[in-house]
Amino acid sequence: MQIYYRMLLQRISRHLSPEEVSFLMGKSFDFINKVETFKRKRTFVHDLVVMQLVLEIKSMNELMPYGIDLSSQKYTYELHVTKLGDRVIYELYKVDVEQDQKVIEFKLIDIRHDLDPYEISTIEEVKKISTLLDENIDIGYFNVEKRPDEIHNLCCAKLERYIHPKNLMKVLEDLLNRSDERKIIRKVSKYGFCYILAAPKDSTEKK
Repeated sequence: MQIYYRMLLQRISRHLSPEEVSFLMGKSFDFINKVETFKRKRTFVHDLVVMQLVLEIKSMNELMPYGIDLSSQKYTYELHVTKLGDRVIYELYKVDVEQDQKVIEFKLIDIRHDLDPYEISTIEEVKKISTLLDENIDIGYFNVEKRPDEIHNLCCAKLERYIHPKNLMKVLEDLLNRSDERKIIRKVSKYGFCYILAAPKDSTEKK
């Protein structure tokens, strides 16, 4: 549970929603939610490595090196999520089935990720991301498969600021829905998904 706590705390401290972390990992958007609510019983080494990179955890020693198998735990656990007007409360309980008792392990409070107090700045960020990705499509960036975290790192570096993953998700979703030469597709493998131009063409990048 110390490992589990570290993962959840790191996500909250970086103001990322479960969907955003799942996206950056290249996983289905409900992946982290399933991990946090124990609907997913096992987390594999590859997932932990990617999670460490995405959450910027300094050392793998802070995570379980051989995966997390909750089915072998002595107790069962329940995560109670309470959504209030401006925040979300996470409460983890250890459940003793035989004694019919619940003991709280920890309580964490996070901001509401679905509320946007900076709507104007968000619109501007989406526009900048869209322009940047259009430019990179033109020079062949998406002619080869790109992981979500790679694209996010590119946007942060080129725009010289931290880009909210949810805004990048919106721009990529728009590109997925296009029907012209800028349309991209999402390719899924057993390790995660990546993005590539639907009809890759020769790079037009100037030498």
